[in-house]
Amino acid sequence: MSEFFIERPIFAWVLAIVIMLVHTYYGYTARGGPAGVGEAVGRAVRTSLIVLAFVVLAISLSVYGQSGHFNLSG
Repeated sequence: MSEFFIERPIFAWVLAIVIMLVHTYYGYTARGGPAGVGEAVGRAVRTSLIVLAFVVLAISLSVYGQSGHFNLSG
């Protein structure tokens, strides 16, 4: 039970940090006025979705392994 309360916040923090890093990078490198900012936002959202999919996959594999046999009932 205690593992649940330790792993979930760490997982959430990792995802939040990845999202912030991606969006900060695209925000600081935006050029071209409002149109450039709009394009940077679109790129940041698409990139963060792709990066998050890989981060979730990596964390899930590191926690649960490749077998997929884990007990949800506690």
